[in-house]
Amino acid sequence: MNSFIRPIEGNNTLWRYFFAFLVMVGLYVFGNIAYLFAILFTVIVNPDITFDVDKAVLSDPLVDLYLSHVIYLFAIPGVWLAVRFILKRPFRTVITPNAKINWRRIFFGFIAYFLLMIAVQLIDFAIHPGSYSMQEFDASRFIWLLAAALILVPFQTSAEELFFRGFLLQAFGRVTKNPLILTLVVGGLFGVLHFANPEMNNGAVWAGIEYLTFGFVWTYYTIKTGSIEISLGAHAANNMFLCMFITEKNSVYGGIPSLFTVTRGNPMWEALFTIAVNLVFAGIALWYHKKSQSKQQGS
Repeated sequence: MNSFIRPIEGNNTLWRYFFAFLVMVGLYVFGNIAYLFAILFTVIVNPDITFDVDKAVLSDPLVDLYLSHVIYLFAIPGVWLAVRFILKRPFRTVITPNAKINWRRIFFGFIAYFLLMIAVQLIDFAIHPGSYSMQEFDASRFIWLLAAALILVPFQTSAEELFFRGFLLQAFGRVTKNPLILTLVVGGLFGVLHFANPEMNNGAVWAGIEYLTFGFVWTYYTIKTGSIEISLGAHAANNMFLCMFITEKNSVYGGIPSLFTVTRGNPMWEALFTIAVNLVFAGIALWYHKKSQSKQQGS
C-alpha cells in the first residue's frame, strides 16, 4: 500500500478521521447556507431575476452558476482545517505523499483529458450532427461564462477531488488495504452522490452508470499513481470543457450560454462513450505515471 493511501505524516487515527469528516461536512453545510443567502440577496437587489422553487435555481443560469460556487469556497478550507489541525499533517498530503505538489502531472491530466473530450465530441458530432446546434452568441455573457469556467469551476472540481479521492480514500485506507474494495467504496460513493444531478432525467440507469464509471475509474488510477494530481487535472478539464462548449437542458450546466447546445439521444450510447473515454484516459494516466517513475529512477 503506497504512502498516499496511508500517510506517514500526522496523527491518522480513525476517530480523528471521523471528527475531520464532521468539520468538512459542517463547512460544506455553511457554504450551502451562504449560497441561499446569496440567492436571497440577488433576488431582492434584482427583481428581474427570480428563484424557481421546484428546480431550486435562479431564472438566470449564469448568475446561478456564479453563486453556486460560493459553496466550494467554504468546502476547500474545510478540508484544509480538518487535515491541518485534526489530522495534524500538511494539506498537500491529501494531494500527494511527496514533498511538493507536481504541477506537471496536474497539467498533463488536464491537457490529456481536454484533448480527449475534443476528440470524443467531434466523433459524436460526426455520428449525430442533428443533435448539435450553436447557441445565439452574446459576447458579454460568454466572457462572464469563460471567467467562471477558468476561475470558479476548478474550485468545484478540486473540492470534490480533495474530499473523495484525497480525504475519503485515505480514511477508508485505514480500514482496508485492498485496492479493489477502496475503488468500489470510494468510487461508488462519488457516483451515488451525483445521482441527484439533473442528467439522471436523461435515463437514470445509464446516467447512473456514467457517474459510477467516473467514480470507479478515477479512483482506480488515483490509487495506482499514488496521488490525486492527475485526477485533479482531468476532473477540471471535463467540467470546464462542458461549461464552455456543451450544454443541454437536463444537466448541471443547463441553460448557460455555452457555444453549443446538445439534444441527447440514446442514453446507452452516451454511457458507452463515457466508459470508453475514461478507460482510454486511465491507460494514458498509468502510462504517464510509469514513464515518470522510470525517468526518476534513471536520473
